[in-house]
Amino acid sequence: MKESIDYSLKNHGSNVIYANEVKIAKNKSKEALADYLPQVSGSFSLDDNIKRQTTVLPGAMFGSDKDVEVQFGNKFNSMAIIQLDQTIYDQALIYGIKAGVPAKKIAELKLQKNNEDLIYNTATAYSQILLLKEQQKMLVANEKQYNDLYAITKFRLEKGVAKKVDLDRVTVQLNDIKAKQKQIQTSINVAYASLKNEMGMPQETSFVIEESLDYSKYLQFTDESLDVRNLIDYKLQSENIALKEIDVKRKQAAYLPTITGYIRNGQQAFGNELDAAVSNWKNFSAIGLKANVPIFSGMRKDAQLQQSRLELVNAKEDFNLNIGKFELQFQNANKQLQENIATLNSNKSNMDLSKSVYETGVFEYNKGVSLLSDLLNADFSYQQAQSNYMSSLLNLVANRLLYERAKGTISSFVNQL
Repeated sequence: MKESIDYSLKNHGSNVIYANEVKIAKNKSKEALADYLPQVSGSFSLDDNIKRQTTVLPGAMFGSDKDVEVQFGNKFNSMAIIQLDQTIYDQALIYGIKAGVPAKKIAELKLQKNNEDLIYNTATAYSQILLLKEQQKMLVANEKQYNDLYAITKFRLEKGVAKKVDLDRVTVQLNDIKAKQKQIQTSINVAYASLKNEMGMPQETSFVIEESLDYSKYLQFTDESLDVRNLIDYKLQSENIALKEIDVKRKQAAYLPTITGYIRNGQQAFGNELDAAVSNWKNFSAIGLKANVPIFSGMRKDAQLQQSRLELVNAKEDFNLNIGKFELQFQNANKQLQENIATLNSNKSNMDLSKSVYETGVFEYNKGVSLLSDLLNADFSYQQAQSNYMSSLLNLVANRLLYERAKGTISSFVNQL
């Protein structure tokens, strides 16, 4: 089972997805931090003023009664600029950086939860095969017993101490056992396909699992209380609330002013000939501060803030509801498991007792001191007890895994099987 689980954790496609989500969260944190780091940009432009703008100047400036139309500038103008911008204060960006912490934890917890799901699903599918093989072993043993019974009954018929109907009844039971064996083999094949799917293994791959599992470990149960803080779902919702609280603060910070600083350095060249516009460069530079004060955004910021506040309220309410749900799931799994253990022990005793009755019936029939009908009745009771035992064993395994999952200890439990 451990090898199957290890294969699932390494090869199932969902693990690749959630591992990538962790990487995405880390890169989003880097992206948020980058907005507070220096931003350097460069630009180059070359203008050909095909038709320059005309400006009218008063004629009095030139000693004329008429206004004078003039065109300023040169035909060609080029400019190269490099600028460094640095955010000095932006509270919304600061909260955006802080949001990276719970966002990363959420991604990591989702990966852990997926691992937990893979462990549970793989262990369940693996156990299903083992239980089916246990049923198959019982059917093989029953077939052997009925083959012996068939031979004895046929011999007694030949000696005239048994009836044809007795041999027919044994034959019917033997055929029924053989039919059940075919059914169980089909179920085993289906269970193997299910296990491969849970492991992320190609269906064409062939393998055989060990046919031994210590079921007594499923019976080793102590009535314990639940600490919901250990559950991955609890941690996920806690981090989600933390993320939404930061989002509310970030929306509130949108009302605050932002301050940025910049350093600009550039060169400019111009002339009526293209050569002059790309060779005769003039340097210029500037340093400055820029403050942006939000005044009115058409109620957009307020609407965004109210949405975030309501989402936070809903997340907290959902969290409180789920705490009760977690506790209820655990209590139900706890009670169901205790009932399963009691039922299994009872059915095991009944199966052992009915087996003893059946073996006595076989002995008496072979000695000729009992009728075949008595033996078949004992066999029916024995097979019914076997069926009840296997059903209770199946329920025990399934509910023990559910119990460990509800307690948040599925990983440690399957490791000690």
